[in-house]
Amino acid sequence: MNKHALIALATFLCHGALAQTTAITWSAVTDCNPAGTGGLRPRVDVNATGDPVVLWGKASPASNYVSVGGSGSFSTPVEVSAPGCVPAVADWQGSSIAAAGNTVWVVMKATPEESKPLYVRRSNDGGFSWGDTLRVEPYDGKVSRFPSVAVSDPDMPLVQYMQFDSGYYGARQVVSHMMGSGFMPPVQVSTPFAPGDVCDCCPNQIMVEGDKVAALYRNAGSNIRVMWSATSTDGGSSFPTGAVVDTTGWMLGQCPSSGPDGFIAGDSLYYVWMSGANAGTKVYLGKASLAGLGVGEQRFMHGGQTQTTQQNFPRIAGVGDTLGVVWQQIKNGQTEILFSWSVAGIHGFGPPDTVNTDLGGVQKTPDIAYADGSFHLIWHEVTTDQVRYREASLTTISAVPEHAYDATALWPNPATDVLQVSGGAWVRASIHDEQGKVVRTVKITAGTVNVETLAAGKYLLRLSDNSGRTITQKFTKQ
Repeated sequence: MNKHALIALATFLCHGALAQTTAITWSAVTDCNPAGTGGLRPRVDVNATGDPVVLWGKASPASNYVSVGGSGSFSTPVEVSAPGCVPAVADWQGSSIAAAGNTVWVVMKATPEESKPLYVRRSNDGGFSWGDTLRVEPYDGKVSRFPSVAVSDPDMPLVQYMQFDSGYYGARQVVSHMMGSGFMPPVQVSTPFAPGDVCDCCPNQIMVEGDKVAALYRNAGSNIRVMWSATSTDGGSSFPTGAVVDTTGWMLGQCPSSGPDGFIAGDSLYYVWMSGANAGTKVYLGKASLAGLGVGEQRFMHGGQTQTTQQNFPRIAGVGDTLGVVWQQIKNGQTEILFSWSVAGIHGFGPPDTVNTDLGGVQKTPDIAYADGSFHLIWHEVTTDQVRYREASLTTISAVPEHAYDATALWPNPATDVLQVSGGAWVRASIHDEQGKVVRTVKITAGTVNVETLAAGKYLLRLSDNSGRTITQKFTKQ
């Protein structure tokens, strides 16, 4: 736990009249799939019930799987690459997932890459079952690679991908959006703005919020491998604005195989990427205006690291000024996953936490999603070849007199099997011990929380609603 979290926890355990602060409480690490069933480049989003929906690749046979979390475990993985689609999967590139409510979209690139298209599949039940494959790009003789997907309107997913002329010439970035029952012809988002070809081995990332769209990618003109973005205000039908959003000026004569990630927050774009321009390969965070892509502040995510410390594959999620960034770091031969968070925008980050608890293994290529006051983090556990999951919940805490906790909408208290919950539109709950450690994440069903299997003792119940409001109450299990 980092210094910020310790300070917040100390505040939580006191009973004086202190100001509110925000802390992170961690769940236990959960397996998303059995060992040996794959974990290449996992991706995560959150469905309407607040449950993580996890996508990953398996190397042999090449395939994609999805599993849905809930109540401390994950559903049996479902293959989404069938029928008739052998996807391109690797630990640095692969398929992509995005959710809007209980509508979840997956996009994948079929192989052989030079002759097969991109496909999407749709789930209408939060990721448990999947419809037929649907082709994304037109029959135009072009070659496609590296798709990413974003969705705001459940019926109008957007797909960004790399497009080549025959023979892998003229690498560029394009975006296609769905209209009705099919995808519209792709719109060019790099060639009108960025010089030369885009980085032809670097994945991209598309983001959408309502009608606002941003397409991030790494360019490679004159071997200056920096991040660019193009933006749209009409849902991806056109991209009139494009600009470089990475001031590192990294010059590299080979391919870094690493792309950007970001999200739209009102009129701003937050984004992360890896650059080797200064102090070795390091992760950066930046902010730009969405309208004109004017670059604001940029910073190291974990400054002060030696040249030999290697950081890569950053991912970011959040809403407004609440941000979480996760990345892979290799230091002294140890590969692990780090996470840092802020509730005050780009200036509020503290030292990172180590996400993985098994320090003896090799952890790679993380991802992150945010919803309802919680960050959902996943990564590839290479040693066991599986995906692992951990939830980091933001808790607003105040040191107040103990009776303020007890005057609650929980009853009976003490409880034996079920707690009744009222006083808010609560949809999710997590149970913590007296030190703040997550014991269990549970669903609220008909205004009740099942505590029957808890050991006798004192606990904290953290309640969340769909607006992001959270409240923490004490209860006793008999």
